[in-house]
Amino acid sequence: MNPPVHTRLFDASALVEVFAGHPGAMALLDDAMAGEFIIVVPTLAIAEAQAVLGVASSLWYHILGMPDVRQLDLSVGIALEVGRIAAPRLVHHPVHTALIGPLMIAQVLYEAKTMQAVIVTTVPEAYGGHDISVQTV
Repeated sequence: MNPPVHTRLFDASALVEVFAGHPGAMALLDDAMAGEFIIVVPTLAIAEAQAVLGVASSLWYHILGMPDVRQLDLSVGIALEVGRIAAPRLVHHPVHTALIGPLMIAQVLYEAKTMQAVIVTTVPEAYGGHDISVQTV
């Protein structure tokens, strides 16, 4: 009987170390490729790491395309649960403010530009500096 597969979930900081070639992170990739476990990567971790790294998409696809690396998409159900978990940190965080988190703002901007849509918001200043239409409610 095969032993159970153990999973390693990489956060944004671990992904940054992969791109930096950190020996420990690279050893984990090697162990995963040897079948010792699988690596899973949440899409928000990818987004946060990319905000720091700014690397070419092809480099991401190389890492995410490895056989024992899985991407965890953010479905509606998971987004709702993530929001619930994040709420206390956003309310009491000294820098980030609820309703204008940088990743959410970036996704809204991306989608608005892609769809040529007008952004509807109560915080129009969050979208300042971008060539996009904003409607305040």
